[in-house]
Amino acid sequence: MHVRSLLVSTGLLFAAVSPLAQADSLRLGIGEWATGQASTYVLKAVLEDAGHQVDISSVSLAAIWQGLSVGELDAFTGAWLPVTQASYYESKADEIDDLGPNLTDARVGLAVPTYADVTSIADLAAAGETFGQRIHGIDPGAGIMALTEQAMNAYGIEDWQLVAGSDAAMSQTLKTAMSRQEPIVVTAWAPHPVFSGQALRYLDDPQGRYSGDEQIHTVTRQGLAEDKPEITAILDRFQWRSADIQDLMAANQANGDYEANARAWVDAHPEMVATWLGKNDD
Repeated sequence: MHVRSLLVSTGLLFAAVSPLAQADSLRLGIGEWATGQASTYVLKAVLEDAGHQVDISSVSLAAIWQGLSVGELDAFTGAWLPVTQASYYESKADEIDDLGPNLTDARVGLAVPTYADVTSIADLAAAGETFGQRIHGIDPGAGIMALTEQAMNAYGIEDWQLVAGSDAAMSQTLKTAMSRQEPIVVTAWAPHPVFSGQALRYLDDPQGRYSGDEQIHTVTRQGLAEDKPEITAILDRFQWRSADIQDLMAANQANGDYEANARAWVDAHPEMVATWLGKNDD
């Protein structure tokens, strides 16, 4: 279906890939959620147009951070900081390089349809019957799932079920519930296609368990700048905003053809891509 070169079961089980890969190649870890799919495949298209080879590895989030720390992956464009992936970052901060944010107007939290009566996470404790004591989430290793487990304990709903699944499964469950005007709580982050054309709102978070001022960073293995300076320069210049990628994420959700959608996006945004490639530098 898409590029899938590596698999992880427990821990880091990377296939035999030499750290001394071709000088013009890049090994990108991908986060299998909407923003990760968008940024990874767009960068793949841009880098390939610039003459570089890109291999995309779909592994768990823990394995991505571990792979970067030991040099078995080169870069990752989906590091949600300072809160969502804080535990991963803090454990590997001395073993990776942070190129800074590629998107700054991000947010994470819990969301409900606008027709739901609750307005705050604190309201959920008294609304268990209404919501079936369920929060619908994504893959269990995602940073937002760990944050939600902490929030459930903090807000007195630790007896609720946090339903794990894929980003796509959560999105479909949400879509189905909203088509029936049923109450539902989901783990949510923006940018995300579920906020396009659907009447959703974040629940207030009076305890500040989630981040309302999140950023998405590009992180790399140490030494990449020295080994592959041209590629690293492109990664460092890679920046966009939520509005730039909303249509791309919606297309990805609609047809799942990440490479074709990324190619169409790149072709439609030559000025932004030229900035990433350094062609607009004085």
